[in-house]
Amino acid sequence: ASRGCDGICCPANSASREGVAPCTPCPNDGGFHRYMGQHATECYGSMNEEEILDLFFEQTHGDEWLDSSYLWEKGSPACRRKGVECDVAGAGQVTKITLPSLGLRGPLVTELGFLSKLRVLDLPNNQLTGFLPSDLRFLPLEHLDIRGSRVQGVVPPLLCIKEGVNGDGIGPPGVDFNLLYACENIICPRGTYSSIGRASLPENEGEEGIQCLPCYDDQATLYMGRNECTDISIAGVHIRTADVRRGMTKSIPVVLALAFLAVLSRMKLSGRKSLARTSPRNENIDVDDHGHADDGHADDGHADDGHEDEDPSPLRLSSLSLQPLTQLWTFAIKEKAQVQSDDDWTAGYSESHSVRPGKKLVELPEVKSQLPDVS
Repeated sequence: ASRGCDGICCPANSASREGVAPCTPCPNDGGFHRYMGQHATECYGSMNEEEILDLFFEQTHGDEWLDSSYLWEKGSPACRRKGVECDVAGAGQVTKITLPSLGLRGPLVTELGFLSKLRVLDLPNNQLTGFLPSDLRFLPLEHLDIRGSRVQGVVPPLLCIKEGVNGDGIGPPGVDFNLLYACENIICPRGTYSSIGRASLPENEGEEGIQCLPCYDDQATLYMGRNECTDISIAGVHIRTADVRRGMTKSIPVVLALAFLAVLSRMKLSGRKSLARTSPRNENIDVDDHGHADDGHADDGHADDGHEDEDPSPLRLSSLSLQPLTQLWTFAIKEKAQVQSDDDWTAGYSESHSVRPGKKLVELPEVKSQLPDVS
């Protein structure tokens, strides 16, 4: 029968099949049964450091680590394993684990929280998964680096306020309290990144530390501790690189179609001008030695400025840009209407007053020719 609170949950240093009464007290084993509601048929003894490292090696697929010299032999002394350092002057306990870029994959086992002297856990640029164990708060950690992995979730709140981890809670005078104790000092949360995978407080007053900046690429959205971001930032606006690639792929056919229409429009416009200059309806117009047209009438007093006829702004390839399709299409239609309205404008003022076939003849009064320079 339950006696008070154990009917809700077994206290620490006890265990039961369901985590509630009846609860079996466990011996003082250095806090191995430190949590309430432990599910176990009986108390089990604490693990030694070699057993904890063996479990870590197994859970992170140690036999597949990229450097075979790091392969740990099961049961071998902890301090003789590559990547592990111990407090030789003391009791020979593990104080540092350094395994960078070795292809570790799998979870960070909670049993690491029982390496009671561990000060440095340096595991950057691996493929660790799962969640950051809350048990790490029981360690005298000074440095924690798991950047570039695939750890999900959030930083355990009690680890966020643990002083000393990555300089958390230690900063010069005047530092904002919200920055002094922050989860970002442990590891950058999802949706952010920094060059070191976490924030860093300034060392001296007046200096700026390192902050976790927004990032919206696929990796940063899913995982904590990102140390790079593949977004594109334009005027402070972040654009996902994946979206840009997809947009460019879809826009290539549109750009090619617009380029083809531009070339076709230019060729058609050039053909119309060439036809207008070589038309038989302009046979009565003489051209002098300077290339100026003379229809036999006296000079009307206007001086020739020497400028050639300018191109009426045809659609140029150099003017194409990645504008919306509707804007370019509207511009092309206007250009086509401009060309049609200006087609063969010299014919109506030729000396013979000839007009296009099929139209009603109209007798025009005698006027001075106002032909522009068609050379």
